[in-house]
Amino acid sequence: MPEMSSPIPPTHRPHKGTEDQREAFAEITAKTPVDEGFRAAFLHSKLRIAQTHPYQDITARDHAVASLLERLGPQADEILTQPPPPGGVGYGVFYSAPFKAGWGHGTSVNCDFVCPSPPGGNVNTWLYLTATNRSGLGIEAFVAYNGQGTPHFRVFDWARYPAAPWQTDVPFTSLTNYLTTMSAHGHPYPVLPVWNSTWLIGANRYRNQALLYNHVRGGWDLIYQYDYAGTDAQQKNVWVGSWGPIVETFQSLYVNTNQMGALSTQLVSADNNGNWGSWALLAPSNSSIRTDNVGFILVFLDPNYAFTVRS
Repeated sequence: MPEMSSPIPPTHRPHKGTEDQREAFAEITAKTPVDEGFRAAFLHSKLRIAQTHPYQDITARDHAVASLLERLGPQADEILTQPPPPGGVGYGVFYSAPFKAGWGHGTSVNCDFVCPSPPGGNVNTWLYLTATNRSGLGIEAFVAYNGQGTPHFRVFDWARYPAAPWQTDVPFTSLTNYLTTMSAHGHPYPVLPVWNSTWLIGANRYRNQALLYNHVRGGWDLIYQYDYAGTDAQQKNVWVGSWGPIVETFQSLYVNTNQMGALSTQLVSADNNGNWGSWALLAPSNSSIRTDNVGFILVFLDPNYAFTVRS
């Protein structure tokens, strides 16, 4: 089959063409110390979220856990012997089952993570602002906090698990061209615009991409890309890929944090002929809100494409 085109850029920002910054980001990543505790907690937290989803029945939860355990393979035994981490989902959006699988040959998500620096309050361990584009072998391109230290932008590629899923780790101090301000409900918010895509490029061949918006030059920069073998069932019949923007937490209680969340969450799909549709805001008809009651309260919700929370 001919190689399918990439999705069109999100329409709410001017776009002066894409520049390839993968080499620059790889060089910064190579110099960033590895946080092994963070990496272990990342996977353990996903298992906890699958096990505790409040809006799924037992059968759906069992399927979510089973699909994740299958993905984790031998490492699942080690994770299951550890005590579950506190926290879960401070607040966020999960796709409905039909919408999660309701794409053909491609899917893409774009949002502006509201990411204060520092997070404030009593944050003293990890906290993520993350999202998926619905694909089971796609990526998480997300904001990661560790206490009140410098936040990082990271990429975890589910298609490369377990050999090498951690592919990008860049501190905010190196993201001045990408961190910007966006207004919502009359309030300015610090944001990091992220664009995350997966699409078919050949027979059982997919491409994952992460891009950041460079507000200095007014265009999207390619930060990460990976091509791999996969099937339609691996992309759609699994739990991974079921969450839109969420605040993923690792404490039992949060107090006095700054506002955080996501703005302008929108998705686009390609049909089974490889034709991309139009970008559309995430809506209550294809998603639901989850909160695990760890202290965050809602500041505003534009259902379901924008929210901020604080504690």
